[in-house]
Amino acid sequence: MHIARSGLLLAAAAAFAILALTARGPLGVARLVGPRLHAVLDVAVALAIAAAPAVPALRPDASGIIVVEVAALAWVRLATLTRYGKAPAPSRAPAPAPAPESLAPLDAPVPPTSGTVLARGLGVIAGRSVRRLPDAEDTLRSGARRAGRQAARLQRAWRKTSD
Repeated sequence: MHIARSGLLLAAAAAFAILALTARGPLGVARLVGPRLHAVLDVAVALAIAAAPAVPALRPDASGIIVVEVAALAWVRLATLTRYGKAPAPSRAPAPAPAPESLAPLDAPVPPTSGTVLARGLGVIAGRSVRRLPDAEDTLRSGARRAGRQAARLQRAWRKTSD
């Protein structure tokens, strides 16, 4: 799909990338923006991007407007679900040495991977959405089922590669 006049989409992507890179957190590169200011900026940038199609010079075509609005709503939802807390101070003590693998029991549970955690989180969000939006219940249920099936396939594939 091609979106005409997609400058707003590029500006939104750049704004969100800058927010992520300047966050004072574990994934921030520059670590300039504290948690409270980051929370405010997340919502403010998302609202500004959602309102931007009202300006004729910035307005993309119809599919671009849909993409911008959905991205802005998703960003606001993500910002409201995020726990903005102080990042732990970096420790100067050396990390403890990992235990030798020969001492770990063979049936010990494997810690979840980030993909598993993400899939479960998306499933929880989809489940909550089903309860909150009864009009779109059938669509959300089928989408949640598809997402769950895909997450299970990915999890099985990850288990096969780790064995």
